Amino acid sequence: MLLSPENIQQQTRALWEVANPEATPEFLDLYFQRRYADERNVTVRHDGKVQAAVQVLPYKFLFGGKALSVGHLNGLCAEAGAQQQQLTAELLRQAHRKMYEEGQLLSFFIPQDEKQRKAIEKEQLGSYWTATHRLLVPFDVPENYRPDLNLDILPETTLGRELWTFYNTFGGRHDYEVRHDRDSLETAIQAHLQEGGQLLVARRRGKMVGFCLVIKQPRILKSGKPSKKDCYGHIRFMLTTDQNVVYHFRRRIGELLEVNEVAVTGGCPGHGFKESKPYAMARVIDVLGFLQFLGRVHPGLQLTVGIENDEDIPENNGYYELFEGEVRILEQRPDNVLTAGGLAALLLGSQPVQLPLMLND
Repeated sequence: MLLSPENIQQQTRALWEVANPEATPEFLDLYFQRRYADERNVTVRHDGKVQAAVQVLPYKFLFGGKALSVGHLNGLCAEAGAQQQQLTAELLRQAHRKMYEEGQLLSFFIPQDEKQRKAIEKEQLGSYWTATHRLLVPFDVPENYRPDLNLDILPETTLGRELWTFYNTFGGRHDYEVRHDRDSLETAIQAHLQEGGQLLVARRRGKMVGFCLVIKQPRILKSGKPSKKDCYGHIRFMLTTDQNVVYHFRRRIGELLEVNEVAVTGGCPGHGFKESKPYAMARVIDVLGFLQFLGRVHPGLQLTVGIENDEDIPENNGYYELFEGEVRILEQRPDNVLTAGGLAALLLGSQPVQLPLMLND
């Protein structure tokens, strides 16, 4: 049965509402007005009914300081029941093929919980592996801190061109970081404001020198329940051209939120940080293309690897050698054989990957 784009969107939203009961109507309105696009929506349909859906959102991602095209699977949902895993498998197969044909080299997915993290590792569900970790780091104002009398930090709610220009000029510059376009940045900020968070903008003599997104959050007790009394200021994102502004944000957040402690979230390597938490999963979409890109970014890197059991993109299955910036196809099976997710985790897991504002926090 032929469905109109409007009908597909309506059914997709209804499926989201069932799969994500914590999503507010205000957030869904925002998402489907600003981020949803017919051409980015992948669905599984039967007899005129949308049974599974996911948005494949394209991003630029800096890998080793060089930009490549990646996809982010957002809003993955499928009808509950005996066929849920089969529907999810078919949905991901379509999404991966779409990314492959569009030239995206990597795909990221942020699971809702550990149950979904375990499920999505399966080869028939995409072979995603946990590839990034995050750390919540408390910080305070140093003893030698001196207030800057020319600096003003105020809450704002209007998202004008100035904010986007500042981010576009100075943001997304870490060696391993996603870069937002204006729609994705502003949608994430608006979602943050909907949750009760604040946008703080720092200006020195009227010129913007930084902004941050902060929200007052309760500490989690040993019982797993949120504290009713003990709260802290959680900085979800911060960008500034002046390191000293960081401490001015810290002081101002303490005043505005009436909290004694402030912490900031950031990406970190998967090993060596005791308090780190697993975050985004990833898989390579185009193994040959990704290895060729890797050879250009790190021409001195040597890697021999095999990829097997990629049911979604069989073109990836094979044996590869990266040497002196060139990729060679091997006939013989090497000792190091991985899945497409395992390869992503191998190359990203040791890096402080930054994936802020991805509408999953």
